Amino acid sequence: MAAHVRLMAAADIEAICAIQQAAYAPGMVEAQDILRGRLANCADTCWIAEDEYGLCAYLFAYRSRKGSVSPLGYAYAHAQDANSLYLHDLAVSQRVGGQGVGALLVRHALQQALAYGLRYSSLVSVQESLVFWSRLGYQTQQDCSEEQQFSLDSYAGRAWHMTKAL
Repeated sequence: MAAHVRLMAAADIEAICAIQQAAYAPGMVEAQDILRGRLANCADTCWIAEDEYGLCAYLFAYRSRKGSVSPLGYAYAHAQDANSLYLHDLAVSQRVGGQGVGALLVRHALQQALAYGLRYSSLVSVQESLVFWSRLGYQTQQDCSEEQQFSLDSYAGRAWHMTKAL
């Protein structure tokens, strides 16, 4: 059975935390209460992928402004004047790694972004994920403002602001 995408539910948070723990370096793991708050604020832009064994990937996103960069641990909500879908956190279970599940979630999110009338998508690439995001059409932004750089510096290791026109 192939993975399918659905909206995230509060009951998914524990499984999401397990995937997050396995996917990220310790300094990159965000608290469960932050994740619950994001889901409460932006339930229409948070998705999971599941297969016959259960939840296997997740994506937290929100409507934002092009050029905005979210710091790690940020308790966000949708921007009123949004023109971009910000992909804040994508993680895939090791059991389905390399099978296209992450790309499936991103494609679904970008279809929704177009339905919302958004013109861009943006994100912060961490943990050597530049190649993955580049394959999906995202490009690194070279000239970051002081505020953007402050947000990028909140992540453990190197972090890159990336955008894509939809």
